[in-house]
Amino acid sequence: MNLKELVSDPAWLFDLGFSVRKWKGGQADPQHPDSWSLGAAYRIPAFQELSNKERPGTFAMAWSQHAILMEVGWEHALPMSSPMPNVQLDFYIDTRCSRGIHRANAHCHYFQFRWRQDFFKAVTSDVMVVRPLVISRAKAYPGYPNVGQVRGWITATEKQILLKLMIPYESLSGCDPVEFPEWSVMCLVTDGRKRFSLARHMSTVPFDDPSLWCCARLVEA
Repeated sequence: MNLKELVSDPAWLFDLGFSVRKWKGGQADPQHPDSWSLGAAYRIPAFQELSNKERPGTFAMAWSQHAILMEVGWEHALPMSSPMPNVQLDFYIDTRCSRGIHRANAHCHYFQFRWRQDFFKAVTSDVMVVRPLVISRAKAYPGYPNVGQVRGWITATEKQILLKLMIPYESLSGCDPVEFPEWSVMCLVTDGRKRFSLARHMSTVPFDDPSLWCCARLVEA
């Protein structure tokens, strides 16, 4: 990204951060996504509006005793006969919020959630494919313990798509919300027609630089 592009996007003038509230809704069952739902109280500020006057999507996040809970939703309009594009969510997290680093370390993780249909049809809590990926230029790798415990589901109607994610702490190296109550996070979503991120326009800036991610501060309230 050149200087002209940076100046034209107000989001680059700020170090963006937000609070993540503790989940108060009881036990979130990793096998049943309908056992939990994040309301407006867990909504992340619409940082995208710094770069885009329209709100392309909404993000919500919570932390519990055992896992990160996340919801991402956006509107779309597809006739039932239209080909369904790939839905993909890329989630990045540094469990130690290592400030000022430009190359990922052993606490930086990258999970990709994907879902595909040949033709669109409405689904409810359909399972997404989840896989860990290597962050390019990383100077150390986390190892991804118990990665099979990470879960993703999609609910799709003709007008809206909702993704629900659950990432247990046992799948994250060095994650301890009590000892280290700050994370660095970033998220990119696409369905082939719409592409948006948690905070900034990231079309020309690589996600492999943790200094560009947002600071998530865990709170009890």
